[in-house]
Amino acid sequence: MKLYLFLLGVLSITCSLNAQNSEKNTTETEKKIEVPEILTKVNLLDHIEVGAYTLTFTAVESDGRCPKQVTCVWPGEANIVIEINDGTDAEQHRISIPALGFHREIFSTDSHKVYLKNIEPYPIKPDDKLEAYKLMLKIEPQTL
Repeated sequence: MKLYLFLLGVLSITCSLNAQNSEKNTTETEKKIEVPEILTKVNLLDHIEVGAYTLTFTAVESDGRCPKQVTCVWPGEANIVIEINDGTDAEQHRISIPALGFHREIFSTDSHKVYLKNIEPYPIKPDDKLEAYKLMLKIEPQTL
């Protein structure tokens, strides 16, 4: 009889512990998952089409970003020129990109928003001659 009471006690404790674990599991699965950003790279003098618009990475006017192997007072910036063509009219925009990058909307269409994130490559040494520049863009669909 004592054996049956002992087994019944162990069984009830085990069931209550499992019930607590199942509550913990349901709250953990409700956490939001961070989705990584998907970036589009546009090479210098290349273009990308977004809806009826064409975005062209026209030029790098200056690159005054502080190289990684140098200690600077100011991180600097890169000045670029992009051209946005809507099929009838082309507009040139001069944009200063901070050394650490940013998240700036440069234009939007009926279906998409285009954000400028950064420019690559980042200078490492002061005498680096960078030529293969790439714009890092984030293109996301418009939410209605």
